[in-house]
Amino acid sequence: MSFQGFDHIRMKLMSSSALLLEDLRMKLMSSSGLRLEDLRIPFEEIRLATKDFSKENLIGVYGPYIVYKGQFTNKHLQYYTAAVKRFTFRHHEGQEGFFNELNVISRIHHENIISFIGYCQEDIEMIIVYKYAINGTLGDHLRNPNKLLSLTWPQRLKICLGAAKAINYLHFGLEDCVVIHRNIKSDAIFLDENLEAKISSVRYSKVTDRNQQHIYESAFSHNNYIDPIYQESGIVKKEADVYSFGVVMFELLTGTLAYNAMKIGDGEPLLLINLVRRYYHVDGLDTLIDRQIRDQTDRRSLDIFKETAYRCISYNLNDRPSMDRIVKRITEALDIHNHAAAASTIAIRSHLHPNLENLLIFPLEEIRLATSDFSDENRIGLSKVYKGQLSGRWENRTAAFKRQLSQKKAEFRNALQIMSNLRHENIIQLIGYCDEEGQMIIVSNYAVNGSLMSHLEDESRRRCLTWAQRLKICIGAARGLQHLQASHGEDKILVHRNFKSENILLDDNMEPMISNLGSSIVVDRNKGQLVYAIPDFNPFYRDPIYQESGIIKSETDVYSLGVVLFESLSGMRALDRKAVEEDEEPQGLINLVRRYSYDDRVVKLIDPVIKHQIDLRSFLIFKEIASKCISLNLKDRPSLNRIIKRLQEALRVQEQGDASTITTPSQLSHQDKKLEDFRVPLKEIIEATGNFSNKTWIGKGGFGVVYKGQSSKSWQNCTVAIKRLNSKGHQGKNGFQNELNMMFRFHHHNIINFIGYCDEDNEMIIVSEYASNGSLEDYLADVQMNKRRSLTWVERLRICIGAAQGLDYLHWGLGENHRVIHRDIKSGNILLDDNLEAKICDFGLSKSGPKDKPQSKLYTKEAGTQYYIDPLYHESGILHKESDVYSLGVVLFEMLSGMLAYYKRVIEKGEEGQFLINLVRRYFDDGLDMLVDPSIKNEMDRRSFHTFKYVAYACISLNSKDRPTIDTIIDRLEEALEFQRESVPCGGTARAPQATAKVTGDGSDRGLGENLCPLGEQLEPEATEKVTGDGSD
Repeated sequence: MSFQGFDHIRMKLMSSSALLLEDLRMKLMSSSGLRLEDLRIPFEEIRLATKDFSKENLIGVYGPYIVYKGQFTNKHLQYYTAAVKRFTFRHHEGQEGFFNELNVISRIHHENIISFIGYCQEDIEMIIVYKYAINGTLGDHLRNPNKLLSLTWPQRLKICLGAAKAINYLHFGLEDCVVIHRNIKSDAIFLDENLEAKISSVRYSKVTDRNQQHIYESAFSHNNYIDPIYQESGIVKKEADVYSFGVVMFELLTGTLAYNAMKIGDGEPLLLINLVRRYYHVDGLDTLIDRQIRDQTDRRSLDIFKETAYRCISYNLNDRPSMDRIVKRITEALDIHNHAAAASTIAIRSHLHPNLENLLIFPLEEIRLATSDFSDENRIGLSKVYKGQLSGRWENRTAAFKRQLSQKKAEFRNALQIMSNLRHENIIQLIGYCDEEGQMIIVSNYAVNGSLMSHLEDESRRRCLTWAQRLKICIGAARGLQHLQASHGEDKILVHRNFKSENILLDDNMEPMISNLGSSIVVDRNKGQLVYAIPDFNPFYRDPIYQESGIIKSETDVYSLGVVLFESLSGMRALDRKAVEEDEEPQGLINLVRRYSYDDRVVKLIDPVIKHQIDLRSFLIFKEIASKCISLNLKDRPSLNRIIKRLQEALRVQEQGDASTITTPSQLSHQDKKLEDFRVPLKEIIEATGNFSNKTWIGKGGFGVVYKGQSSKSWQNCTVAIKRLNSKGHQGKNGFQNELNMMFRFHHHNIINFIGYCDEDNEMIIVSEYASNGSLEDYLADVQMNKRRSLTWVERLRICIGAAQGLDYLHWGLGENHRVIHRDIKSGNILLDDNLEAKICDFGLSKSGPKDKPQSKLYTKEAGTQYYIDPLYHESGILHKESDVYSLGVVLFEMLSGMLAYYKRVIEKGEEGQFLINLVRRYFDDGLDMLVDPSIKNEMDRRSFHTFKYVAYACISLNSKDRPTIDTIIDRLEEALEFQRESVPCGGTARAPQATAKVTGDGSDRGLGENLCPLGEQLEPEATEKVTGDGSD
């Protein structure tokens, strides 16, 4: 470069630096009163301190800056030994990095953040001066075996604690702003002479207003510390720092840097976090723990630390703890280590051969004293479990002591091995054991409120269990099972095999804890396992499919959970027998459920002590999910994740009440009435519709005409939809009666609500809830596009979820023997209420399976609407619930594209227009984003889009066996909604200002620079290379 060229760059840099410095000075003065000029250090003093930036003072070269060690010799700078960070203007990040770092570091003052001494900005020099950390970085110690050897377990805890306090200060300790570090790693944690942690490297940090929801900033690198969710979305949140800190915690635990690959046994080398995810649920990471600290770690201290670290790296942002919570947990781990004088230190179990003797071992004499020599007074019920109080040596702890029969040695050791690896609030906690003089005893936490079974069999205790409490117990028990099944990694699951109300214990807060794990078994997640000797457990909870086949799968426990759910609803133990009608023989609980759960006598299955408390919708949600659990078809049994979600929904509805249905909460509505009770006089219908006036006309079809009407007092004065069937239409009298009988029995918030009917004077009229926003088809067909454009992606996802939930109810809500297949799912039959809640309607073509013979398919004359009908059903006449899944898939693609299934569209010039599903099949693998409705394209999160499109495409598979279950569809749609909510502020309803931008012919997206997730930038690059034809909006 010529001298003139260099001088020009120098002058330009000096000018811009002066402006930036002045701007920063003003900001700091206004926000915190800080005078930046008071911290300025003359360049000459820095030059002298570093011996003119000599090589002997060089610490390292790091991209846009070079670090030197410096010794100041004047009193003004307190004779500091300093680290001098000299930014270079030649690097593209030099000037920006300098001013960003100066902006951040000048605001913050904390004992665990590297001390800021001052800065220099003269001519082209940009320098920041820090106090020198004599022990280098934590990364230096992890790289150097000799230095690593010097880091004891308590020292590692203290380093983590110091770093956590610093990050917590950045997140919550500043009055006027929040600082998100974005570069937490072991090389950003310096150690002073006392090995006290000092956070540094703030040049990538972001300062934001405390009330600002999100910051959008691309990740600056792809290193092994960066949160993958931030990496994908570009949304900077405090949780991104939490993830990075979790990685550092695992580095300290294992003595391994995040970017170094490790090999375990014969496995392939993997990076640290990959190993953590693989082995966390296998052996509690025992294999990975640094050998230098294995004999130093207290069990509880270690468990708290690794559980906290694992939560930090969760893929679910909501599961990650806040930094103040992390500080508390690490403090707790350190306190336990420091005060555990009486606790034995553990020798870590090996991965393949767990050493049970490393558990806490109780002398038999100690247990005899605690239980008064196993006296009947200390015995809990009729079991082999005793309550006892340990001596002062064991902190006077109250515990439960379970004696094992001598012939069940294998079960005893199995229980110990399993329990020693489990830490969950809904699983009983193991304290220790005794194996002495032929006595095999497991010592665990004492459940002060006994078992769920003990409450069910004691009426006075059962009366104390409200419906809301029962729901909470069921949720906790399901969570415990979910943790059990996930405790052995991705490929294996742990099946309890003896899950029942007797093995659900309740603590002082009535929180459930699963116990009695001795019969649990690890099986292949996908294939299950054949067991030749089925244990002689209580048969009332045992899965009949397991009983017949001997094959154990995850669904085995789901069945048992379903039995417990019905016990909680009925207040009746599974082994009890009861007669619902006076002239009938007493039957067991599950026999009663299968017989009466879906007819008018269902109310007689509800525990009388809670019957008056139950909200109708809460009851129906609960009954539906519990019924699925005990299905005799394994595929129909829901996942534990789905069970938990539905139970939580039932609890939420119960606690908040339900304002969306016309029926009155706490009554079971139609369940106590007959169809005749809903007959409406023709005179009232004529008055409500103005004698079927054209002014009240809503729509018409092959079935007849629909009118809007204002009902009388007998109908609660509500606005209704009145469907008047054409007596000569295709539905006919039988179809009318069929639709009536179905709608009368439906009770679900995503099914249009039945109000009444009229069959006077040859009229065939059905009165139902009025949906004020019309049909989904109305929105998508709107010529002006105002309605369609008003539907955000979040709202579309909610409508899809609602429609899927309604369909799930049809397939399941009336029981296995009464499945209803709609046969005409389409956007025109999905209505929208005031809140855009989806309501499935029009059941004139619907079919129900025969009452006496459950089957998965029916043989019928094909019926439905072209473009929505399942082609397999259309060709064969074989109808099954997967036919509705196909139709739902078509609706999902209508929502994505904003295009109705029967419209044609041209994508590429010179081609003929094609219908929606043809376009989907053609472009799914190569440019599906061209079909996305432009009015939502620029607000869609990439992960949300991909999750949605794959489940929608699976729905329209031409192999019905490949179509997902409705439960799976709902799970994926909820996942897509969650991704969208995470990425868009204010719940995802706000649109980006660039939402009207279109994909141009050259593939560019005009005006999308600031938008979070424009699909034109996110998705397949080839998708923007094609020209939109006359089918564009």
